[in-house]
Amino acid sequence: MSGPSFPDHLLTVDEWATLPEYERYRLELCEGVLVASPHPGYLHQHVTFALVDALAGQLPRELSVLGDVEVLLPGEPPTVRCPDVIVVDRALVEADPDRATAADVRLVVEVTTGGSGRTDRVTKFSEYAESGIPQYWIVDLTEPAVLAAFTLENGWYRFDGEQAGTVRLSAAGHDVTVDLEELTAVRTDTRGATGDAPVEPGGGSPR
Repeated sequence: MSGPSFPDHLLTVDEWATLPEYERYRLELCEGVLVASPHPGYLHQHVTFALVDALAGQLPRELSVLGDVEVLLPGEPPTVRCPDVIVVDRALVEADPDRATAADVRLVVEVTTGGSGRTDRVTKFSEYAESGIPQYWIVDLTEPAVLAAFTLENGWYRFDGEQAGTVRLSAAGHDVTVDLEELTAVRTDTRGATGDAPVEPGGGSPR
């Protein structure tokens, strides 16, 4: 199948829901505008699935860890993101809605590779903060793999630190351990130019 055709108007959620799936492309909706990007590579997928499994094994049963599901963010025109990992209440999974809302999400995680760095650190950073998602992690697979953690505070994300190796931190109010060395089978050689840190109010940087 060829690539997606781009409509000449801002999409509604109902129109978004009728779009076909494409094997080669990952689709998201940003304020009604269709955004297409290549599907992530093998390393990205390996780390994402391993992180879902690692968190699921440590969090209590009333929480569920999901990978690559749609999340509807508040506002119009609509924004629908497909984060790599989210943590939600198990009750949401049992209800089985078409997509989660930002209010359902306790933790959102993006795994950054290649050209997704600026989107994850700037665009989605502000979207998730403005949507009220309590925690945001960015896992950067560039050598050395690091995890940057942020907690919502007064409407914006507070930088809680960036760590490599074995990382101990809180996820949805529970202590967990993430072993980046174990999650990562292969790494790229250098941190890319797209690895810009999120811009905090007043122009500060978490790095």
